[in-house]
Amino acid sequence: MTRLVARRVLRTVPVLLGVSMLIFLSIRLIPGDPALILAGDRATGEMIEQLRTDLGLNRPLSTQYAIFVTRALAGDLGVSIRTEQPVTMELMRRYPLTLLLAGAAMLFSVAVGLPLGILAAVHRGRWIDKTSVIVALLGVSAPTFLVGIILQLYVAVRLGWLPVTGSTGWQHLLLPAISLGIFPVANITRLLRGSLADVLGEDYVRTARAKGLPESLVILRHALKPALIPAVTIVGLQFGSMLGASVFAEAVFAWPGLGRYLVQAIGYRDYPVVQGAVLMMALTYVAANATVDLAYGWLDPRIR
Repeated sequence: MTRLVARRVLRTVPVLLGVSMLIFLSIRLIPGDPALILAGDRATGEMIEQLRTDLGLNRPLSTQYAIFVTRALAGDLGVSIRTEQPVTMELMRRYPLTLLLAGAAMLFSVAVGLPLGILAAVHRGRWIDKTSVIVALLGVSAPTFLVGIILQLYVAVRLGWLPVTGSTGWQHLLLPAISLGIFPVANITRLLRGSLADVLGEDYVRTARAKGLPESLVILRHALKPALIPAVTIVGLQFGSMLGASVFAEAVFAWPGLGRYLVQAIGYRDYPVVQGAVLMMALTYVAANATVDLAYGWLDPRIR
């Protein structure tokens, strides 16, 4: 297991370097000059050129990238062009809120998706199975922002059960977490249903039943663990994807997280903020995938 951890950590190094280069080049392909946006329409050419010099935008791209990587390795993501505040400090203030939202959404997804997948696999062809398939289709088809607006309209406005927007208490977390977690619920349910149904037909499961073990013990102890590998895969991938999808939930519910801050920075062509925010999301995504790989080794000794 130690060798597995070491190999997985080493494999993340070139991935992160590639991601950092892709982020750096992609943000500079966005139309618009941040110096021109900051200077305003009445600025002269000399003022704009001076601002570009102050921001370091007149340097070669290779030099700008080398400075970006060197500072990032030291934990310095630069200074925001718009607010002139350290990007690392701004991100650290918003990043925990986005992680909290993504974690709550994933907790909701697992709490709903696992029981639905197990029930659908055990009762194949019955009404529970058909209901879970319908729920999965609806969850995959519904966009995050649409689910958020519907929850906001009916649960918050008409019924008055939960607040519409805000981030001061756990009540403000429920609706955005549910809207963000609907899509993973569908994927977890669908994958666990298929994998568990296959495992239940294996010879060792039949042997466990032939020994007279209760059906619940056969499912939970013998069949569920190997059937969880596809579900663990989708949980890890979806957690990383949630950081990107959180932009929509944060916009609908005015959640002051990293996604909302990133959208504002893109509008102002704030290169340091966009680079830092996307890099932080990429780090989380890579970490989630590494955790999934390690979970494989725990679930299935053959992988170790």
